Order: sequence, then structure tokens, then C-alpha cells
Amino acid sequence: MRTIPRMHDFISELSAPVRAELESLSTVRRVTKGEAVYARGDESRELYRLLEGAVKLCNYSLDGKEILMGEFRPGDCFGEMGLIDGLPRTSFAVAVKDSRLSVLSKPNFFTLYRAHPEISWQLNLVQCRRIRFLYGLTEDAAGLNIHFRLARAIHRLAYSHGYRGGDERVYIDVSHEELSKMLGASRQSVSKELKLLEREGAIELRYGKIYICDIAALGEKYETAVGMEQVAPLYDV
Repeated sequence: MRTIPRMHDFISELSAPVRAELESLSTVRRVTKGEAVYARGDESRELYRLLEGAVKLCNYSLDGKEILMGEFRPGDCFGEMGLIDGLPRTSFAVAVKDSRLSVLSKPNFFTLYRAHPEISWQLNLVQCRRIRFLYGLTEDAAGLNIHFRLARAIHRLAYSHGYRGGDERVYIDVSHEELSKMLGASRQSVSKELKLLEREGAIELRYGKIYICDIAALGEKYETAVGMEQVAPLYDV
């Protein structure tokens, strides 16, 4: 597993003067839990940086099932793709909890983008990291069954969204429903495979949380299921 600090954050890597100029042109917006920052098909007018809270990216299938594509944490930037290519939003961005956003308008973004080449360089790095991450997910979806995909998702989440409990084991606070949305599988299938992983001794299900019994062993068994090394964002939690 290769963890990448600031995987979704290009702003903190900018020089201090450019970062200060960007922040001076940004405004702060509050969104409440369940409120959409934008919807699929909306015109792309703003760049966002999450200051506080959490925002998920999702879409919906024809029968109304939510497909969870990712979740941003404080420091993460999103919304730049539509500004650059001029196309509408491809997904929904929805606040998972009450959140604060730093918002940069499209005109101000391009003023900075054209004036400071380092912005395009840092954005290129962020996009490359995301593409690498998505390649891994595509490999999983195309080449692995639900059991392996679930195990690899848990391993990845343990690094990016894991907490350390009182017994020093890493756990993730992710529901069966959220995992099913993430993997595009039924909740029943995910629950069944979680029980199987628990019987294998890989995890323990306790109080609505998933405890990883041995994160190194989990990685050794499932990390090399397909050729590409997994990558995951690294957060301070």
C-alpha cells in the first residue's frame, strides 16, 4: 500500500505568496448535512477546498441506488475538473456532515491559473494521483470477485480513514451500507463477505465498527491480488 499525503490538496503545496493570493480571492461557505454542494449536470462555476466537515461524491443508478465514489476530508480540493474542461458536473457533491468550504469562482481561478504556472503543475500532480487511484479501482472491479474487492477496500480504508483503538488495533467506522454503495454490491452480499473475513480472522465486527486484526497480514494476502500496488490518501486522524 502506497499512502499519499495531500492526495487531493494542491493548494497547500503552492508557494506562500500564491497561496495567500488564492485565499484572498476565496469566500467561505457553510453547508448543512445532506445539502448538495452541486448536482450532476450543473454548470461548473467554482473550485472548492474543504475546511471543516466531510463531503461525498456520489451518483445514482437508474433504480435509484446510490453509488459512492469517494469522500473528501478537510484540506481536500475538488471541482477543478469542470473548470478546466468546461463541461458540466459529472456527479453529486453532498455534505456528509455540517461543513465549511473555501470557494474560488471560475473567473478568479483562471486569473490565478494563467498568472502562476505552479498552479497547473500542482494540479497535474493531483490529477495523476487520482488517475492512479482510479486505475486500481478499475482493476479490482474488472478482475476480482466481491470477497477480494471488499478485503482490498477495507485494507485501503484502514490506511486512509483508520483510527487506532484502545487495544492498538486499527478500525474503520464504515457501515455495511456504505461499503455496499462503494463497491456497487448489495448490502446482503457485503454483510456475508464481512462475516467470512471475520471467520478467516482478518477482521472483527464490533459495535458497528470494523477492526483489522493484523493490517500487515491483510495486505500480504490481498494486496497482490492484481498487479498494481494500491494507493490511498493519507490523513491525520
